[in-house]
Amino acid sequence: MVGRMEKSYVAVMPVGHNEAPSIFKKEGKYYLITSGCTGRKPNAARSFVADHIFGPWIELGNPSRGTEKEKNTTFDSQSTFILENPNTPGQYIFMADRWRPDNAIDGRYIWLPIVFEQEKPVIKWETKWNMK
Repeated sequence: MVGRMEKSYVAVMPVGHNEAPSIFKKEGKYYLITSGCTGRKPNAARSFVADHIFGPWIELGNPSRGTEKEKNTTFDSQSTFILENPNTPGQYIFMADRWRPDNAIDGRYIWLPIVFEQEKPVIKWETKWNMK
């Protein structure tokens, strides 16, 4: 037998109806950013933190900052992946998809830097930004 299948799993905040999970590890802590379940309609993101991948997970709230519309729709998108900058360890990029229900072929992606404020991940709209 080459490997074995593990049967350990955990439901993170199952009553929250989360989808589009994106997870990353920073300084020994696991961070998770998800989306609510509203189909193709954008909604506010949710963030969580845990010391161990299996929890317990603590809810940190909406990581999006900006206008009410930007915060409540996660900049008209939902998380797909969080990438650590290979050239700058500790710098993370929030990658999200943007659905356009009226023109599904015109789906787009956004990439925004994640910064930390009071040990919580924060995403702000940046029209232009540079990776270091």
